[in-house]
Amino acid sequence: MKKYDVIIIGAGNGGLAAAATCARAGLSTLLLERHNIPGGSASSFVRGRFEFEPSLHELAGIGTPDEPGSIEEMFNRLGADCDWHKHDSTFRLVVPAKEGDKDAFVNENGVLVTVDARMPVGFENFARKLDELVPGSYESCMAAFDLSERMFNAFKALDNPKMLPGILKDMPDIMRMVSHTLNEGLDALGMPKKAQDIFSTYWCYMGVPGSKFDFLYYMAVLHSYVRSGTGIPHLRSHEMSLAIDKVIRDNDGEIWYNSEVTKVICENGKPVGVVINGEKEVYGKYFICNSYPIAVFSDLFDKKDVPEKQLKMLNARKTACTLTTVYLGMNKTKEELGITDYSVFIAPDSDSDKQCALCNDYGSGYCIINCLNEIIPDCTPEGTCQLFLTSMTFGDVMRDVKPQDYKKFKTKVAKDMIETCEKALNISITPYIEEIEIALPPTFARYLNTPWGTPYGYQLEKWDSMIPRTVQYMADQPFDNFFFCGASQERGDGYGCAYYTGEKAGGIVVKALKEGK
Repeated sequence: MKKYDVIIIGAGNGGLAAAATCARAGLSTLLLERHNIPGGSASSFVRGRFEFEPSLHELAGIGTPDEPGSIEEMFNRLGADCDWHKHDSTFRLVVPAKEGDKDAFVNENGVLVTVDARMPVGFENFARKLDELVPGSYESCMAAFDLSERMFNAFKALDNPKMLPGILKDMPDIMRMVSHTLNEGLDALGMPKKAQDIFSTYWCYMGVPGSKFDFLYYMAVLHSYVRSGTGIPHLRSHEMSLAIDKVIRDNDGEIWYNSEVTKVICENGKPVGVVINGEKEVYGKYFICNSYPIAVFSDLFDKKDVPEKQLKMLNARKTACTLTTVYLGMNKTKEELGITDYSVFIAPDSDSDKQCALCNDYGSGYCIINCLNEIIPDCTPEGTCQLFLTSMTFGDVMRDVKPQDYKKFKTKVAKDMIETCEKALNISITPYIEEIEIALPPTFARYLNTPWGTPYGYQLEKWDSMIPRTVQYMADQPFDNFFFCGASQERGDGYGCAYYTGEKAGGIVVKALKEGK
């Protein structure tokens, strides 16, 4: 019976990167996926004459040909080719005014707002625009970006503890900021509150507000977006998944689709194989799992085989936020609809903590609207465009919805989100909808197999943020031959984060086998 060097469970972004890393290193590699296509969230689907992007808003870290970003560097290392479409702006934040707001003004759309910030790419450009919107914020903004630039050198050492003392000795500011939140860091730099609100717009991409978000980690996120813009593959995120699928096969790795792992076989207290579709047994030396740990331990392991420390660690963590997305195929162009931006964040309040608090239930008024045609003009048939609207919630927000009321409920949620965008941008969407698909937490739960459908893993709280998770990575793994990757790991949600954790886990396995450890 063949025994693989490494078996990867799940062909999401992390699993794909892990499998490609192992296959390229010459390991006998088997990637198992319960669906019939790779990618997990990184896929696409068709409704009528529209092909939709399920989850990718934009991908930071693409960079330029002369200065490639972290994502393009990783794809180059993996040997995966993608046709990137670059975008040279970051975000637009619109905060509609409430009755009695003294600083309200009418924006270009004819809407009464308190904030309308369209932020450019480039540190200097971003800082000058922020200073234009909030006078007196330029120096603190540039100081934050200076910290983020130096911080990247320190981040490179996080996965190599031997390098840490030398790196951090030369960067006392990094040591001082490691334990501080985003709000604390920006306060220390003297950034005005209104500027902080604009600066913190991307908090939702990690699901952590300013009072909890690790300062250095948020700066890493914003740095990636502002440094050289964003991008998306021409054929949606599924192009990335297929590109890595090809790398695995070209390097003699095996991929079995429609192959759900239904049990992990343990002997003498450690994994030795898996059962596929309840029947076939396959054995391996090492295992990398791109799935939610608590589901893995409850569904795939015998209770006696789960290390107690794992249960304690997982019980200490909180499930992160989940998403609701409304996909719209429009029979008008974006110009005819009056849409001028790719990514617009619409918030009922400019403060990230207040935004987060309002997301404990539906109807918060918080919504992100994206128009893919702004980056890829020909992504829909001529005379049309596609939009996707996203909101976030925390906890089991579907707990009181009865099965017979589900369709009515999700229709109302979609209607509320569409109306939020129409009012905030003073545009008309509803009359021109040709195709609509609505994905609520149960939809994501079905595809991702996570609690409440969260794609974000566990909340990145102050005690459990990226740096502590990275330092504790090996201690947090359940066995010395079984590693997790994906959104549940140290960097949380995000395509780049998932690829990183997969490549890291794959690298650990490659090193162990090459060195005979």
